[in-house]
Amino acid sequence: MKGVLRILGRRVLAAASLATLVGVSDALSSETSCVYEAGSERLLITATVLAPDGPIVGGRVLIGADGAISCVGAACGTGAEDVSRLDCGELVLSPGFINAHDHIDYAGIPPIPDSGERFAHRHEWRRGFNGRTRLETFGPDLNPLTIGWGELRFLVGGTTSIVGEAMAPGLTRNLDFADGLDGLEARPVTYDVFPLDDIEGPLLTKTCDYGRNPVTPKGVEDAGAYLAHLSEGVDDAAANEFRCSSSSSYDEEPRPEGGGVSSDWISPSATLIHAIALGAADFNLVAARGASIVWSPRSNLALYGGTLEVLEAKRRGVNIALGSDWLPSGSMNLNRELVCAQSYNTEELGGALTSRDLWEMVTVNAAKATHTDAMIGTIAVGRVADLALFRPAGSDPYDAAVMSDPRSTTLVLKGGQILFGDEALVSDIREDCEAISVAGAPKALCPEQGRPAAGDFFEFAAQRDFYPLAFAGPPKDEPPCELANLIETTDTN
Repeated sequence: MKGVLRILGRRVLAAASLATLVGVSDALSSETSCVYEAGSERLLITATVLAPDGPIVGGRVLIGADGAISCVGAACGTGAEDVSRLDCGELVLSPGFINAHDHIDYAGIPPIPDSGERFAHRHEWRRGFNGRTRLETFGPDLNPLTIGWGELRFLVGGTTSIVGEAMAPGLTRNLDFADGLDGLEARPVTYDVFPLDDIEGPLLTKTCDYGRNPVTPKGVEDAGAYLAHLSEGVDDAAANEFRCSSSSSYDEEPRPEGGGVSSDWISPSATLIHAIALGAADFNLVAARGASIVWSPRSNLALYGGTLEVLEAKRRGVNIALGSDWLPSGSMNLNRELVCAQSYNTEELGGALTSRDLWEMVTVNAAKATHTDAMIGTIAVGRVADLALFRPAGSDPYDAAVMSDPRSTTLVLKGGQILFGDEALVSDIREDCEAISVAGAPKALCPEQGRPAAGDFFEFAAQRDFYPLAFAGPPKDEPPCELANLIETTDTN
Protein backbone atom coordinates (compact mmCIF):
# COMPACT_ATOMS: atom_id res chain seq x y z
CA MET A 1 0.00 0.00 0.00
CA LYS A 2 2.92 2.40 -0.45
CA GLY A 3 1.01 4.17 -3.20
CA VAL A 4 -1.59 5.32 -0.71
CA LEU A 5 0.85 7.86 0.70
CA ARG A 6 0.85 9.63 -2.64
CA ILE A 7 -2.87 10.43 -2.67
CA LEU A 8 -3.08 14.13 -3.50
CA GLY A 9 -5.65 15.64 -1.18
CA ARG A 10 -9.37 15.00 -1.62
CA ARG A 11 -11.34 14.78 -4.87
CA VAL A 12 -14.77 13.67 -6.08
CA LEU A 13 -14.85 11.90 -9.45
CA ALA A 14 -18.25 11.39 -11.09
CA ALA A 15 -18.48 8.36 -13.38
CA ALA A 16 -21.22 10.16 -15.33
CA SER A 17 -18.73 12.77 -16.54
CA LEU A 18 -16.45 10.04 -17.87
CA ALA A 19 -19.38 8.45 -19.68
CA THR A 20 -20.14 11.74 -21.40
CA LEU A 21 -16.49 12.29 -22.27
CA VAL A 22 -15.89 9.02 -24.08
CA GLY A 23 -19.43 8.14 -25.17
CA VAL A 24 -19.45 4.81 -23.38
CA SER A 25 -22.37 2.48 -22.82
CA ASP A 26 -25.24 2.79 -20.36
CA ALA A 27 -23.31 0.51 -18.02
CA LEU A 28 -20.99 3.44 -17.38
CA SER A 29 -23.59 6.14 -17.04
CA SER A 30 -24.70 5.50 -13.45
CA GLU A 31 -24.04 8.51 -11.25
CA THR A 32 -21.53 7.11 -8.85
CA SER A 33 -18.56 8.80 -7.24
CA CYS A 34 -15.49 8.07 -5.16
CA VAL A 35 -14.06 10.32 -2.48
CA TYR A 36 -10.41 9.95 -1.49
CA GLU A 37 -8.58 11.19 1.53
CA ALA A 38 -4.89 10.61 2.18
CA GLY A 39 -3.68 9.00 5.38
CA SER A 40 -1.39 6.15 6.32
CA GLU A 41 -0.31 3.03 4.44
CA ARG A 42 -3.53 1.35 5.52
CA LEU A 43 -6.45 1.74 3.12
CA LEU A 44 -10.14 1.73 4.09
CA ILE A 45 -12.52 1.09 1.17
CA THR A 46 -16.25 1.77 1.50
CA ALA A 47 -18.57 0.24 -1.11
CA THR A 48 -21.11 -2.54 -1.52
CA VAL A 49 -18.88 -5.43 -0.49
CA LEU A 50 -19.41 -8.91 -1.94
CA ALA A 51 -18.50 -10.70 1.29
CA PRO A 52 -18.66 -14.49 1.89
CA ASP A 53 -22.05 -14.30 3.63
CA GLY A 54 -23.57 -11.93 1.09
CA PRO A 55 -23.40 -8.31 -0.02
CA ILE A 56 -22.78 -5.63 2.61
CA VAL A 57 -24.28 -2.33 1.45
CA GLY A 58 -22.11 0.44 2.82
CA GLY A 59 -19.56 -2.18 3.78
CA ARG A 60 -15.98 -1.42 4.66
CA VAL A 61 -12.78 -3.30 3.97
CA LEU A 62 -9.56 -2.37 5.74
CA ILE A 63 -6.31 -3.33 4.03
CA GLY A 64 -3.13 -3.37 6.06
CA ALA A 65 0.27 -2.12 4.98
CA ASP A 66 1.18 -5.77 4.33
CA GLY A 67 -1.48 -6.03 1.60
CA ALA A 68 -3.75 -8.32 3.61
CA ILE A 69 -7.35 -7.69 4.66
CA SER A 70 -7.58 -6.91 8.37
CA CYS A 71 -11.28 -6.06 8.75
CA VAL A 72 -14.53 -6.58 6.82
CA GLY A 73 -17.86 -5.13 7.94
CA ALA A 74 -19.97 -2.04 8.37
CA ALA A 75 -17.98 -0.73 11.33
CA CYS A 76 -14.40 -1.23 10.15
CA GLY A 77 -12.21 1.82 10.69
CA THR A 78 -14.86 3.73 12.62
CA GLY A 79 -13.14 6.63 14.33
CA ALA A 80 -9.74 5.69 12.97
CA GLU A 81 -7.66 8.58 11.70
CA ASP A 82 -4.49 6.76 10.67
CA VAL A 83 -5.91 5.33 7.43
CA SER A 84 -6.31 6.44 3.85
CA ARG A 85 -9.96 6.42 2.84
CA LEU A 86 -11.59 5.44 -0.42
CA ASP A 87 -15.34 6.00 -0.23
CA CYS A 88 -17.03 4.68 -3.36
CA GLY A 89 -20.69 4.88 -2.41
CA GLU A 90 -22.73 2.61 -4.67
CA LEU A 91 -19.81 0.91 -6.42
CA VAL A 92 -19.34 -2.83 -5.84
CA LEU A 93 -16.17 -4.37 -4.40
CA SER A 94 -15.43 -7.96 -5.40
CA PRO A 95 -12.50 -10.32 -5.01
CA GLY A 96 -10.33 -10.11 -8.10
CA PHE A 97 -11.37 -12.68 -10.69
CA ILE A 98 -9.42 -15.94 -10.98
CA ASN A 99 -9.21 -17.42 -14.48
CA ALA A 100 -8.80 -21.13 -13.82
CA HIS A 101 -7.95 -22.06 -17.40
CA ASP A 102 -6.25 -20.34 -20.30
CA HIS A 103 -3.41 -20.87 -22.76
CA ILE A 104 -1.85 -17.42 -22.50
CA ASP A 105 0.97 -18.40 -24.86
CA TYR A 106 -1.59 -18.21 -27.69
CA ALA A 107 -2.57 -14.64 -26.83
CA GLY A 108 -1.27 -13.44 -30.21
CA ILE A 109 -3.56 -15.71 -32.24
CA PRO A 110 -6.89 -14.02 -33.12
CA PRO A 111 -10.20 -15.89 -33.01
CA ILE A 112 -10.54 -18.62 -35.63
CA PRO A 113 -13.29 -17.70 -38.14
CA ASP A 114 -16.32 -19.87 -37.50
CA SER A 115 -17.04 -22.16 -40.47
CA GLY A 116 -19.97 -23.88 -38.81
CA GLU A 117 -18.06 -27.15 -38.49
CA ARG A 118 -18.28 -28.82 -35.08
CA PHE A 119 -16.16 -31.63 -33.68
CA ALA A 120 -16.71 -34.67 -31.50
CA HIS A 121 -13.27 -34.73 -29.86
CA ARG A 122 -10.36 -32.33 -29.48
CA HIS A 123 -8.03 -34.57 -31.49
CA GLU A 124 -10.23 -34.00 -34.53
CA TRP A 125 -9.52 -30.27 -34.73
CA ARG A 126 -6.01 -30.70 -33.33
CA ARG A 127 -4.91 -33.48 -35.67
CA GLY A 128 -7.51 -33.56 -38.46
CA PHE A 129 -8.73 -37.04 -37.48
CA ASN A 130 -11.89 -38.57 -38.95
CA GLY A 131 -11.58 -36.38 -42.03
CA ARG A 132 -12.23 -33.20 -40.07
CA THR A 133 -10.59 -29.82 -40.62
CA ARG A 134 -7.38 -29.35 -38.71
CA LEU A 135 -7.63 -25.99 -36.94
CA GLU A 136 -4.45 -25.99 -34.89
CA THR A 137 -2.04 -24.90 -37.61
CA PHE A 138 -0.25 -22.45 -35.31
CA GLY A 139 2.05 -22.73 -32.33
CA PRO A 140 2.60 -20.91 -29.03
CA ASP A 141 4.39 -17.57 -28.74
CA LEU A 142 6.52 -17.31 -25.61
CA ASN A 143 7.62 -13.72 -26.18
CA PRO A 144 7.06 -12.02 -22.78
CA LEU A 145 5.44 -9.05 -24.51
CA THR A 146 2.94 -11.33 -26.23
CA ILE A 147 2.10 -13.09 -22.98
CA GLY A 148 2.02 -9.77 -21.14
CA TRP A 149 -0.43 -8.34 -23.68
CA GLY A 150 -2.65 -11.36 -23.04
CA GLU A 151 -2.43 -10.94 -19.28
CA LEU A 152 -3.25 -7.26 -19.65
CA ARG A 153 -6.46 -8.24 -21.48
CA PHE A 154 -7.52 -10.05 -18.33
CA LEU A 155 -6.28 -7.51 -15.80
CA VAL A 156 -8.23 -4.60 -17.29
CA GLY A 157 -11.44 -6.56 -16.67
CA GLY A 158 -10.73 -7.31 -13.02
CA THR A 159 -8.82 -10.60 -13.28
CA THR A 160 -5.93 -10.78 -10.84
CA SER A 161 -4.89 -14.46 -11.14
CA ILE A 162 -4.72 -16.98 -13.96
CA VAL A 163 -3.68 -20.53 -14.70
CA GLY A 164 -2.32 -19.97 -18.17
CA GLU A 165 0.49 -22.42 -19.10
CA ALA A 166 2.97 -19.54 -19.56
CA MET A 167 3.75 -16.27 -17.79
CA ALA A 168 5.35 -12.85 -18.01
CA PRO A 169 6.60 -10.67 -15.14
CA GLY A 170 4.03 -8.53 -13.33
CA LEU A 171 0.35 -7.99 -14.16
CA THR A 172 -1.73 -11.01 -13.05
CA ARG A 173 -0.59 -13.67 -10.64
CA ASN A 174 0.41 -16.83 -12.52
CA LEU A 175 -0.79 -19.61 -10.25
CA ASP A 176 1.03 -22.34 -12.19
CA PHE A 177 4.51 -20.80 -11.77
CA ALA A 178 6.51 -20.45 -8.57
CA ASP A 179 8.01 -17.17 -9.77
CA GLY A 180 4.61 -15.93 -10.93
CA LEU A 181 2.84 -16.13 -7.57
CA ASP A 182 3.99 -12.60 -6.70
CA GLY A 183 4.44 -13.32 -3.00
CA LEU A 184 1.39 -15.56 -2.61
CA GLU A 185 2.28 -18.28 -0.11
CA ALA A 186 0.98 -21.17 -2.19
CA ARG A 187 2.32 -24.12 -4.12
CA PRO A 188 2.18 -23.53 -7.86
CA VAL A 189 -0.54 -25.40 -9.70
CA THR A 190 0.52 -28.31 -11.89
CA TYR A 191 -1.08 -27.74 -15.29
CA ASP A 192 -1.30 -30.75 -17.61
CA VAL A 193 -2.74 -30.57 -21.13
CA PHE A 194 -2.28 -34.31 -21.84
CA PRO A 195 -2.60 -36.28 -18.58
CA LEU A 196 -2.98 -39.55 -20.54
CA ASP A 197 0.20 -38.79 -22.51
CA ASP A 198 -1.98 -38.72 -25.64
CA ILE A 199 -0.59 -35.74 -27.50
CA GLU A 200 -0.47 -37.84 -30.69
CA GLY A 201 -4.20 -38.36 -30.33
CA PRO A 202 -5.41 -41.96 -30.12
CA LEU A 203 -9.22 -42.08 -30.05
CA LEU A 204 -10.12 -45.05 -27.85
CA THR A 205 -13.44 -46.38 -26.60
CA LYS A 206 -12.72 -49.83 -25.14
CA THR A 207 -9.14 -49.73 -23.85
CA CYS A 208 -6.79 -47.37 -22.06
CA ASP A 209 -3.92 -47.88 -24.46
CA TYR A 210 -2.86 -44.23 -24.50
CA GLY A 211 0.70 -42.99 -24.03
CA ARG A 212 3.44 -44.74 -22.09
CA ASN A 213 3.62 -42.17 -19.29
CA PRO A 214 0.13 -41.19 -18.12
CA VAL A 215 -0.27 -39.39 -14.84
CA THR A 216 -0.41 -41.59 -11.74
CA PRO A 217 -2.41 -41.19 -8.52
CA LYS A 218 0.82 -40.40 -6.68
CA GLY A 219 1.77 -37.81 -9.28
CA VAL A 220 -1.56 -36.05 -8.77
CA GLU A 221 -1.33 -36.26 -4.98
CA ASP A 222 2.22 -34.89 -4.97
CA ALA A 223 1.17 -31.99 -7.20
CA GLY A 224 -1.05 -30.43 -4.55
CA ALA A 225 -3.34 -28.81 -7.13
CA TYR A 226 -3.38 -30.73 -10.42
CA LEU A 227 -5.37 -29.15 -13.28
CA ALA A 228 -5.69 -31.34 -16.36
CA HIS A 229 -7.62 -31.42 -19.64
CA LEU A 230 -9.87 -34.48 -19.68
CA SER A 231 -12.86 -35.68 -21.71
CA GLU A 232 -12.78 -32.68 -24.03
CA GLY A 233 -15.37 -33.78 -26.52
CA VAL A 234 -18.88 -35.14 -26.84
CA ASP A 235 -18.29 -38.70 -28.07
CA ASP A 236 -17.51 -41.99 -26.36
CA ALA A 237 -13.79 -41.51 -26.97
CA ALA A 238 -13.99 -38.45 -24.74
CA ALA A 239 -16.03 -40.34 -22.14
CA ASN A 240 -13.47 -43.14 -22.22
CA GLU A 241 -10.77 -40.79 -20.98
CA PHE A 242 -12.66 -40.29 -17.74
CA ARG A 243 -13.31 -44.02 -17.37
CA CYS A 244 -9.58 -44.66 -17.74
CA SER A 245 -8.81 -41.98 -15.15
CA SER A 246 -11.31 -43.06 -12.52
CA SER A 247 -11.01 -46.85 -12.36
CA SER A 248 -8.18 -49.23 -11.55
CA SER A 249 -9.85 -52.21 -13.23
CA TYR A 250 -11.43 -50.83 -16.41
CA ASP A 251 -8.86 -51.72 -19.04
CA GLU A 252 -9.43 -55.20 -20.42
CA GLU A 253 -6.50 -55.23 -22.83
CA PRO A 254 -3.38 -53.57 -21.37
CA ARG A 255 -0.31 -53.51 -23.55
CA PRO A 256 2.08 -56.38 -22.80
CA GLU A 257 5.07 -54.01 -22.67
CA GLY A 258 3.41 -52.00 -19.93
CA GLY A 259 1.30 -48.88 -20.08
CA GLY A 260 -2.26 -48.85 -21.25
CA VAL A 261 -3.54 -49.61 -17.77
CA SER A 262 -6.24 -47.35 -16.36
CA SER A 263 -5.26 -45.16 -13.42
CA ASP A 264 -7.65 -43.95 -10.74
CA TRP A 265 -6.31 -40.44 -10.10
CA ILE A 266 -9.53 -38.49 -9.46
CA SER A 267 -8.93 -37.08 -5.99
CA PRO A 268 -9.15 -33.83 -3.97
CA SER A 269 -5.98 -32.66 -5.72
CA ALA A 270 -7.54 -33.01 -9.16
CA THR A 271 -9.36 -30.38 -11.18
CA LEU A 272 -10.71 -31.52 -14.55
CA ILE A 273 -10.64 -28.99 -17.37
CA HIS A 274 -13.63 -29.19 -19.76
CA ALA A 275 -15.02 -32.66 -18.76
CA ILE A 276 -17.74 -32.25 -21.39
CA ALA A 277 -18.45 -35.97 -21.80
CA LEU A 278 -19.16 -36.67 -18.12
CA GLY A 279 -22.61 -37.83 -17.02
CA ALA A 280 -24.53 -38.00 -13.75
CA ALA A 281 -22.67 -41.02 -12.33
CA ASP A 282 -19.36 -39.41 -13.21
CA PHE A 283 -20.33 -36.20 -11.40
CA ASN A 284 -21.23 -38.26 -8.34
CA LEU A 285 -17.72 -39.71 -8.35
CA VAL A 286 -16.07 -36.31 -8.89
CA ALA A 287 -18.07 -34.80 -6.02
CA ALA A 288 -17.43 -37.76 -3.70
CA ARG A 289 -13.69 -37.52 -4.36
CA GLY A 290 -13.64 -33.76 -3.69
CA ALA A 291 -12.34 -32.93 -7.17
CA SER A 292 -13.30 -29.83 -9.18
CA ILE A 293 -14.18 -28.99 -12.79
CA VAL A 294 -13.33 -25.93 -14.91
CA TRP A 295 -16.12 -24.92 -17.31
CA SER A 296 -15.24 -23.10 -20.56
CA PRO A 297 -18.61 -22.70 -22.31
CA ARG A 298 -17.64 -20.45 -25.23
CA SER A 299 -14.79 -22.61 -26.50
CA ASN A 300 -16.83 -25.80 -25.91
CA LEU A 301 -19.81 -24.49 -27.86
CA ALA A 302 -17.67 -23.05 -30.66
CA LEU A 303 -15.73 -26.29 -31.14
CA TYR A 304 -18.17 -29.04 -30.16
CA GLY A 305 -21.61 -27.47 -30.28
CA GLY A 306 -22.15 -28.60 -26.69
CA THR A 307 -20.65 -28.09 -23.25
CA LEU A 308 -20.46 -29.41 -19.70
CA GLU A 309 -23.75 -30.49 -18.10
CA VAL A 310 -23.13 -27.72 -15.64
CA LEU A 311 -26.46 -27.89 -13.80
CA GLU A 312 -26.16 -31.65 -13.30
CA ALA A 313 -22.63 -31.23 -11.97
CA LYS A 314 -23.71 -28.43 -9.64
CA ARG A 315 -26.72 -30.38 -8.34
CA ARG A 316 -24.43 -33.26 -7.43
CA GLY A 317 -22.08 -31.05 -5.45
CA VAL A 318 -19.18 -30.57 -7.83
CA ASN A 319 -17.13 -27.41 -7.33
CA ILE A 320 -17.21 -25.58 -10.68
CA ALA A 321 -14.85 -22.80 -11.76
CA LEU A 322 -14.87 -20.82 -15.01
CA GLY A 323 -12.04 -20.47 -17.52
CA SER A 324 -11.66 -18.65 -20.85
CA ASP A 325 -9.60 -21.46 -22.54
CA TRP A 326 -7.75 -19.38 -25.15
CA LEU A 327 -8.29 -16.60 -27.65
CA PRO A 328 -8.53 -18.74 -30.86
CA SER A 329 -11.83 -20.43 -29.86
CA GLY A 330 -12.67 -19.00 -26.43
CA SER A 331 -13.17 -15.62 -24.79
CA MET A 332 -10.74 -12.71 -24.93
CA ASN A 333 -11.21 -12.10 -21.19
CA LEU A 334 -13.10 -13.55 -18.25
CA ASN A 335 -15.78 -10.87 -18.60
CA ARG A 336 -16.74 -12.22 -22.03
CA GLU A 337 -16.70 -15.78 -20.68
CA LEU A 338 -19.21 -14.63 -18.07
CA VAL A 339 -21.31 -13.11 -20.87
CA CYS A 340 -21.34 -16.50 -22.61
CA ALA A 341 -22.19 -18.31 -19.37
CA GLN A 342 -25.06 -15.88 -18.77
CA SER A 343 -26.36 -16.36 -22.31
CA TYR A 344 -26.19 -20.14 -22.08
CA ASN A 345 -27.86 -20.01 -18.69
CA THR A 346 -30.73 -17.92 -20.07
CA GLU A 347 -31.20 -19.74 -23.37
CA GLU A 348 -30.59 -23.34 -22.33
CA LEU A 349 -30.87 -23.62 -18.54
CA GLY A 350 -33.94 -21.51 -17.91
CA GLY A 351 -31.97 -19.07 -15.78
CA ALA A 352 -31.30 -21.75 -13.15
CA LEU A 353 -27.88 -20.26 -12.37
CA THR A 354 -27.97 -17.02 -10.39
CA SER A 355 -25.58 -14.12 -10.76
CA ARG A 356 -24.04 -15.21 -7.48
CA ASP A 357 -23.49 -18.74 -8.86
CA LEU A 358 -21.59 -17.30 -11.84
CA TRP A 359 -19.65 -14.86 -9.66
CA GLU A 360 -18.56 -17.71 -7.40
CA MET A 361 -17.17 -19.56 -10.43
CA VAL A 362 -14.60 -16.78 -10.97
CA THR A 363 -13.86 -16.14 -7.29
CA VAL A 364 -14.29 -18.59 -4.42
CA ASN A 365 -14.86 -21.69 -6.61
CA ALA A 366 -11.83 -20.90 -8.76
CA ALA A 367 -9.74 -20.46 -5.62
CA LYS A 368 -10.87 -23.89 -4.39
CA ALA A 369 -10.07 -25.44 -7.76
CA THR A 370 -6.53 -24.03 -7.64
CA HIS A 371 -6.09 -24.70 -3.89
CA THR A 372 -5.52 -21.02 -3.18
CA ASP A 373 -8.75 -20.48 -1.23
CA ALA A 374 -6.89 -19.88 2.04
CA MET A 375 -5.31 -16.80 0.44
CA ILE A 376 -7.47 -15.35 -2.37
CA GLY A 377 -10.96 -15.60 -3.81
CA THR A 378 -12.92 -14.10 -0.92
CA ILE A 379 -13.04 -10.79 0.91
CA ALA A 380 -12.29 -11.99 4.42
CA VAL A 381 -9.89 -11.22 7.24
CA GLY A 382 -6.44 -12.64 6.56
CA ARG A 383 -6.94 -12.98 2.81
CA VAL A 384 -4.68 -11.16 0.37
CA ALA A 385 -6.29 -7.97 -0.95
CA ASP A 386 -6.70 -8.95 -4.60
CA LEU A 387 -9.76 -6.82 -5.34
CA ALA A 388 -11.75 -5.27 -8.18
CA LEU A 389 -14.14 -2.33 -7.94
CA PHE A 390 -17.02 -2.29 -10.45
CA ARG A 391 -19.73 0.18 -11.35
CA PRO A 392 -23.23 -1.08 -10.46
CA ALA A 393 -25.24 -2.94 -13.08
CA GLY A 394 -28.53 -4.81 -13.02
CA SER A 395 -30.71 -5.28 -9.96
CA ASP A 396 -28.45 -7.65 -8.05
CA PRO A 397 -25.16 -6.54 -6.46
CA TYR A 398 -23.50 -9.58 -8.07
CA ASP A 399 -24.57 -8.28 -11.49
CA ALA A 400 -21.95 -5.54 -11.18
CA ALA A 401 -19.22 -8.19 -11.33
CA VAL A 402 -20.92 -10.65 -13.68
CA MET A 403 -21.96 -7.95 -16.16
CA SER A 404 -18.69 -6.01 -15.94
CA ASP A 405 -16.31 -5.18 -18.77
CA PRO A 406 -12.94 -3.42 -18.91
CA ARG A 407 -14.56 -0.01 -19.25
CA SER A 408 -16.74 -0.50 -16.16
CA THR A 409 -13.82 -1.79 -14.11
CA THR A 410 -13.03 1.18 -11.89
CA LEU A 411 -10.05 -0.12 -9.92
CA VAL A 412 -7.96 -3.30 -9.63
CA LEU A 413 -5.68 -4.09 -6.69
CA LYS A 414 -3.25 -6.96 -6.28
CA GLY A 415 -1.92 -7.51 -2.78
CA GLY A 416 -3.33 -4.11 -1.81
CA GLN A 417 -1.35 -2.34 -4.54
CA ILE A 418 -3.39 -0.41 -7.12
CA LEU A 419 -2.46 -1.63 -10.60
CA PHE A 420 -5.19 -0.41 -12.94
CA GLY A 421 -8.28 1.76 -13.05
CA ASP A 422 -9.96 4.93 -14.24
CA GLU A 423 -7.25 7.42 -15.13
CA ALA A 424 -8.58 10.35 -13.10
CA LEU A 425 -9.10 8.12 -10.09
CA VAL A 426 -5.74 6.33 -10.27
CA SER A 427 -3.77 9.54 -10.84
CA ASP A 428 -4.84 10.75 -7.41
CA ILE A 429 -3.62 7.55 -5.80
CA ARG A 430 -0.30 6.97 -7.56
CA GLU A 431 1.88 9.50 -9.35
CA ASP A 432 3.83 6.95 -11.39
CA CYS A 433 1.07 5.35 -13.51
CA GLU A 434 0.74 5.59 -17.29
CA ALA A 435 -2.39 6.75 -19.07
CA ILE A 436 -3.77 4.17 -21.53
CA SER A 437 -6.93 3.86 -23.61
CA VAL A 438 -9.09 0.78 -23.18
CA ALA A 439 -11.82 0.63 -25.84
CA GLY A 440 -11.89 4.43 -25.78
CA ALA A 441 -12.12 4.75 -22.00
CA PRO A 442 -9.34 6.71 -20.24
CA LYS A 443 -7.57 4.32 -17.91
CA ALA A 444 -4.20 4.05 -16.18
CA LEU A 445 -1.75 1.18 -15.68
CA CYS A 446 0.69 1.29 -12.79
CA PRO A 447 4.25 -0.07 -12.98
CA GLU A 448 5.58 -3.19 -11.30
CA GLN A 449 9.13 -4.35 -10.76
CA GLY A 450 10.49 -6.29 -13.73
CA ARG A 451 7.54 -5.56 -16.01
CA PRO A 452 7.84 -3.53 -19.24
CA ALA A 453 6.21 -0.12 -19.38
CA ALA A 454 2.68 0.18 -20.73
CA GLY A 455 4.00 1.95 -23.81
CA ASP A 456 6.18 -1.05 -24.66
CA PHE A 457 3.13 -3.32 -24.70
CA PHE A 458 1.13 -1.00 -26.91
CA GLU A 459 4.00 -0.41 -29.34
CA PHE A 460 4.67 -4.15 -29.62
CA ALA A 461 0.96 -4.96 -30.07
CA ALA A 462 0.69 -2.36 -32.84
CA GLN A 463 3.73 -3.76 -34.64
CA ARG A 464 2.32 -7.27 -34.50
CA ASP A 465 -1.25 -6.17 -35.25
CA PHE A 466 -2.51 -8.01 -32.18
CA TYR A 467 -6.12 -8.41 -31.19
CA PRO A 468 -7.09 -5.39 -29.04
CA LEU A 469 -7.26 -5.22 -25.26
CA ALA A 470 -11.02 -4.68 -25.27
CA PHE A 471 -13.99 -3.58 -27.37
CA ALA A 472 -16.77 -1.08 -26.74
CA GLY A 473 -19.29 -3.74 -27.81
CA PRO A 474 -19.13 -7.43 -28.77
CA PRO A 475 -15.55 -8.33 -29.78
CA LYS A 476 -14.66 -8.69 -33.43
CA ASP A 477 -14.99 -12.27 -34.73
CA GLU A 478 -15.84 -13.55 -31.26
CA PRO A 479 -16.47 -17.33 -31.34
CA PRO A 480 -20.15 -18.30 -31.07
CA CYS A 481 -21.78 -19.20 -27.77
CA GLU A 482 -24.74 -21.39 -28.72
CA LEU A 483 -25.69 -25.03 -29.13
CA ALA A 484 -25.12 -26.43 -32.62
CA ASN A 485 -25.72 -29.67 -34.47
CA LEU A 486 -23.04 -32.25 -33.81
CA ILE A 487 -21.20 -34.05 -36.56
CA GLU A 488 -21.03 -37.80 -36.96
CA THR A 489 -17.74 -39.53 -36.29
CA THR A 490 -16.36 -43.03 -36.41
CA ASP A 491 -14.91 -44.23 -33.13
CA THR A 492 -11.42 -45.65 -33.40
CA ASN A 493 -10.16 -48.29 -30.95
